[in-house]
Amino acid sequence: MSSFEDAVDALYDAIAGWNHGATPGTISRAAVLFDAGARHGDPRCAVGAAVSRGLAGDTEGARRRLHDAIARWPEYAGGYVALGLLGLRATDVLAHAAEAAWALTAARSLAPAVGCIERCLAQALAAHGDFMAALQSARTALAIDPDDDEARLWSSLVRLYFGGDVTSSSVLVELPEMALLRGQGPAIWLGAVAGLYARGEFHEARMALRKAIAPFKAGPSPEKPLVDGARRWFRELRGFGPGVPMSGERWVRDVGGTQSEYVRTRAAMAAFRDAVVQGGAKPLAEGASVLEVDGLLGAMEARTRRGVLEYGARLMVRGFAEAYLPIVACLEPPPLDVLAAMGLVRLDG
Repeated sequence: MSSFEDAVDALYDAIAGWNHGATPGTISRAAVLFDAGARHGDPRCAVGAAVSRGLAGDTEGARRRLHDAIARWPEYAGGYVALGLLGLRATDVLAHAAEAAWALTAARSLAPAVGCIERCLAQALAAHGDFMAALQSARTALAIDPDDDEARLWSSLVRLYFGGDVTSSSVLVELPEMALLRGQGPAIWLGAVAGLYARGEFHEARMALRKAIAPFKAGPSPEKPLVDGARRWFRELRGFGPGVPMSGERWVRDVGGTQSEYVRTRAAMAAFRDAVVQGGAKPLAEGASVLEVDGLLGAMEARTRRGVLEYGARLMVRGFAEAYLPIVACLEPPPLDVLAAMGLVRLDG
């Protein structure tokens, strides 16, 4: 067998034995074997060596190697996919989201219609705050693979907080059971937390949070920051309030309370509208009409509602990415379809 095939076998062995990280000896062996192939100018081996080191914890070294590989083989999509993957599996996801989105966008240009690239791009764009583009990538991933649970998760989250679509909460609540049957880890329950809270099922939301962090031991441990991140996001969720903003009595509170600039301006315009109605023909002669005031009120409310939605999306979706993706990186190895998109597969026969 070639060095590349041996390295791929070692990498897949490390993934098969994943337990809160790759087995150090096996992943190191994969990196050494990939290095041997990279010396012969194989771009797959250069990418594999970087990915192996990144999975072993040397993220900065892996990034440098990937940037070198991209500069040497700019038309090879695997390097861009690997850079995006490592960005999404970084401890500080939000700090690497822009680079991951750039890399995965480049990978999509070189390898279009690949479901895992679209799915990862949706995650990176959501973490970066580009919600409309994230929704489009998630929908593209679902069009390629309707059973892609991760793409459905991010699509539903963005629809809930950026689009104000409360019906997507049902998808988030029902998704974990299906995903667990397909072998996904318990981190998916964190999405159910958002769905349950949006439906006002607060006790169930707390239970879902406990399921998401159940694999980590309580007390001081290397994984304690992951648990703290999930709990911090849940506190932000509770602070933002039950359900999607702008429903019922929550509207005034969501825009800052009774003394907010929006509420005071709206009250002043409402008083002006009443004066126009009571003024009869005089306001019309001076160019003021009820229709015009109603139009200004509607435009102001529409802009304010969109602003509240965008604020909620930035707070909730980016916070979710910050909490969820590191838990997934700890509990689950890189998906095999993503490794295949890098070219890290052994072709038998």
